[in-house]
Amino acid sequence: MELFWGIGLIGLVLVVLQVIVGVFFGHDGDVAASGSVDLHGGHGGGGSIVSLKTVTGMCLGFGLGGAVLEQAGLSPGLAALGGVGIGAVIGGVYFWMMHSLYKLKSDGTAQLAEAVNRSGTVYMRIPGTLAGCGEIQVTFGGRMHNVSAFTRGVGLATGTAVKVVGLHGDSALLVEKL
Repeated sequence: MELFWGIGLIGLVLVVLQVIVGVFFGHDGDVAASGSVDLHGGHGGGGSIVSLKTVTGMCLGFGLGGAVLEQAGLSPGLAALGGVGIGAVIGGVYFWMMHSLYKLKSDGTAQLAEAVNRSGTVYMRIPGTLAGCGEIQVTFGGRMHNVSAFTRGVGLATGTAVKVVGLHGDSALLVEKL
């Protein structure tokens, strides 16, 4: 029984430490194990099955669940088996909740493709026939952006109303006069 309580208390202490680190230091208090299974195809996406938080939840469930089951009269073997089941359920529920929350995560960066088919205004003159880059002001992603822009037609003077007709490379827009 002491083993169950010990593992459960270690899990509880780790949960409390993770909360303290998160609240006072702004870190999520989690570390993914190297070689873990990651459901997002990369690291840092919140999809790691084996992480400090899931292991902590499993320890907490195993220790406290096993102690309660043994206290209820089950043999140590059955209490351990029940503790493993409770730990797996707690770890699984935690993983599912974190996986669901991380799917909502956004880096706050507006995607340039959102500007296509929007209208804007030339901010810095745009040379014609793709000869050079100018800049437009266009609203997308909930705010106004100054973005590099090119045009296939004649040059566009500052203040000209334009429509974004496509992307020009990874960081510029293709525009035409409205």
